[in-house]
Amino acid sequence: APLHPVMPALVEVYVNSILVINNKGSNEYFNQPITEEEIRRVFRNSIFGVKFDSQNKLFTPMETDGESVEIYIEKPTLASQLLLIYYLLLYEDVRLANAATLLANGRKVKSYSTAFLSELPIKYLLHQAQKDQMSYGGLFSPLLRLLATHFPQLSLVDDWMDDQVFGDYCRQRSDINLSDSAINEAFRDIENNPYKTGKILKAMLNKNPTDIWPFAEVFVKYFKSVLDDQVPRHIQELYREVWLRLNTVLPRCLWIMTINALLDINNGNTKNFTITQENVLVDPLQVLRCDIRVFRCGPILKIILRILEASLAASRSQLSRHLLDKPLLEKSG
Repeated sequence: APLHPVMPALVEVYVNSILVINNKGSNEYFNQPITEEEIRRVFRNSIFGVKFDSQNKLFTPMETDGESVEIYIEKPTLASQLLLIYYLLLYEDVRLANAATLLANGRKVKSYSTAFLSELPIKYLLHQAQKDQMSYGGLFSPLLRLLATHFPQLSLVDDWMDDQVFGDYCRQRSDINLSDSAINEAFRDIENNPYKTGKILKAMLNKNPTDIWPFAEVFVKYFKSVLDDQVPRHIQELYREVWLRLNTVLPRCLWIMTINALLDINNGNTKNFTITQENVLVDPLQVLRCDIRVFRCGPILKIILRILEASLAASRSQLSRHLLDKPLLEKSG
């Protein structure tokens, strides 16, 4: 940073050189797309590295195409991550726009899977670019356009307003040392000692969202504990506020974790059943297969409604993507 104004245009030319067919000559040379493994290497070394650890259960390694280039990066810059996100979104945009032409010419091109794109911190990086428009002004507008077109679930007005509030939030110093064991201990005794749980939740609120993201899995595990009648409303509100902060980092991962944490296990069909991103895209109403107590707990119901709104937007977007991906070449028949 500051990002050179030519860089976004260079990415655009590169994407077009991979996908757009030029009618002038038949023996054309097409550039090769960046492989998922190369992109993964960059993000593995960022603050989101845990999501890109191939040993992690949330992530399954995918096949890489051809030769992969060795990339040695200790800590990637925000500029490099933003440019890769721009490349990915633009590539998918141009590929879908030219799907019929590519199919008619019998060309098979790489498609980045929805599962791969869902692991990327697109929204978080875009907010970082928004905060520093002097450095990333030339990239912010085209990125925002692509996000609103292809990921409407990440462009919800309420989410963006929350992000603005949390960005301006004044943090206070907290003496509590946050750890998985401290969070586990605080929630295990939530009914008898809600004060202790409140202290941990306030400590989480005083941290940056990216600092508390490593505790997201442990935090979400206690959703059902918060639903109990004995839990004070104040604790439920604090829990929701922490969830909203985590929602600014990797929202799509958080939504799936939340849906699974709240699944109604008393329903015989849900035993040993895990809802995936794919399930929610196909049927957004899976979100409502939750513990019945959610509907009697205002703060947690607000979270479920937020996830439902995002899931419905994602499902509509997925349908549009599917129709563009599988174009009808013949109008009749």
